[in-house]
Amino acid sequence: MYFTAMRINSGLYAASMFILIMGSVLCDLGVAAIVVKDDSVLLVKESSGKYSGCWGLPKGYVNPSELPRDAALRELKEECAVDGVVVGLSAVRENLTDNGPAVFIAYEVTLNSNQIPKAASEVSHAEFVDKADFDQLKWVSEAMKMMAVNAVLKQHNGTIDYSETRGFPYLLHMPGGLQYE
Repeated sequence: MYFTAMRINSGLYAASMFILIMGSVLCDLGVAAIVVKDDSVLLVKESSGKYSGCWGLPKGYVNPSELPRDAALRELKEECAVDGVVVGLSAVRENLTDNGPAVFIAYEVTLNSNQIPKAASEVSHAEFVDKADFDQLKWVSEAMKMMAVNAVLKQHNGTIDYSETRGFPYLLHMPGGLQYE
């Protein structure tokens, strides 16, 4: 209300006031690295925790001192012992938890030359899995599976609403392999 009642004489002042009024929100921020090779995607099998035995993308949380993109590359190194380069944005998942909003960003990554993924910390397997085998896997989540499917097929361009099946707001946005320039 305060912002709309003020007289604004410069765009710069308006922008700074907008940021001041918006404030910040604590957010659970996670990332994944999506590496595609032919008709397969690099997947990891969790070795512990609530998703032990489940398959998913190399993933994890963003540390306070790093960009989400850098966190995805760090997680790829920690879980699969390989390095890569982010080449695009593959998917964004947003949901609402008891602790507030949660955002998960999946980046398309190309591995550096001559690297072979192998299981490292927190995972029991790290391997390229053919899309034909996706239905036989126990996935971390249906959204994670859809990210892998979309990465191979590059056909989906839109949003999937999992809210009804999850019981809370849960959306997956897949721009269809938006590339960085």
